[in-house]
Amino acid sequence: MVVSLTKTIVHRMRHSVVVIAAAAAMVGGCASGDTGATEVWDPIETPNRFIFSLNRTVDIMAIRPMAVIYRDWVPEPAQTSVRNLLDNLGEPVTAINEVVQGDASRAATTMARFLVNSTIGVVGLFDVATMLGLERTKEDAGKTIGMYAGVEPENGGFYLMLPGIGPSNARDGTGLMMDYLVDPFRILTFNLAIDWTVYQGARYGMNVIDYRSRTIFALDDLEKNSVDYYAALRSAYTQNRAELIRQKREKTDTKSELERRDNLALVR
Repeated sequence: MVVSLTKTIVHRMRHSVVVIAAAAAMVGGCASGDTGATEVWDPIETPNRFIFSLNRTVDIMAIRPMAVIYRDWVPEPAQTSVRNLLDNLGEPVTAINEVVQGDASRAATTMARFLVNSTIGVVGLFDVATMLGLERTKEDAGKTIGMYAGVEPENGGFYLMLPGIGPSNARDGTGLMMDYLVDPFRILTFNLAIDWTVYQGARYGMNVIDYRSRTIFALDDLEKNSVDYYAALRSAYTQNRAELIRQKREKTDTKSELERRDNLALVR
């Protein structure tokens, strides 16, 4: 069974490389219409706004209230443990993307983090790896595609508002599917005949509540200070993802680099 499971994971990884290459080519094909950082390409804005309205309704009625309760009533150490657990579950997918990105040494560090936190860290509830100097990274297939695509990072293909997920685009939507397909935990639960829908639902729910509890102030502020909340969220998402991809391409922290240049200018 172990051999079968290993073959399944390897097959998924090979398949992911092919799809990532195809997605990169697809995004690259939009280069002639590259909108850059000035405008987000949103050809299906009407259905996107409809889905945005549905997501927002669910958020107002259920998700945000639960996130507020979680933030205010759950002890901070417990919240940290939940975040650590969710991050630990995502380490294998990060390692797979780091391999595809050509950073095998970083992938080895990520898997070392996973092994340490899954054992000494009690299934990931405690981030012992960071205490040992193994810093955490977070990679996804959307960033991997963006790293190889021959267009500006702001151009991720057409913009998408996904039901129950939120802002995305053609590049990141494809990446989301790839991360789902190669996720060893999803493959493991499926092959062991475990009800993976329950597992995925619980994991998704915890991620949503935890993430929403940490973005309450930021999203409230964005909505309060924007004339068009949909457009503001679309722009913020696109710029944030572009910044992450640009950092991957340049292999540097852009913000830190700008601060360093500013400091040098002041000295001079």
